[in-house]
Amino acid sequence: MIRIVSAKPLSDYRLKITFNDGVSGIFPVEPARRGGVFLKLLDAKVFNAVTINADFGCVEWPGGIDLCPDTMHQSMTGSEPKPDLHAELALHEDTKKHTKQREGH
Repeated sequence: MIRIVSAKPLSDYRLKITFNDGVSGIFPVEPARRGGVFLKLLDAKVFNAVTINADFGCVEWPGGIDLCPDTMHQSMTGSEPKPDLHAELALHEDTKKHTKQREGH
């Protein structure tokens, strides 16, 4: 599971991020482009109050604003999302049940 281990606010609404897999770099938050609750981050005091959520390994700001570490990692590395094994197994199990129901089992 990808988690953020450090986050430092920089100018121009950017964060210096380090992930638990050693990847690090600069992530542009772009609050004006994101809109909605992210517009609160245009206030430098709010943006600079960034913390790391210990439970989820994501960056977050006051007011419940957060960013997904997986999405940030993919954006910074250009990698494709890794499939969720549990979701694949659940889908496989649902297909089995559906097939058995159609066959009258």
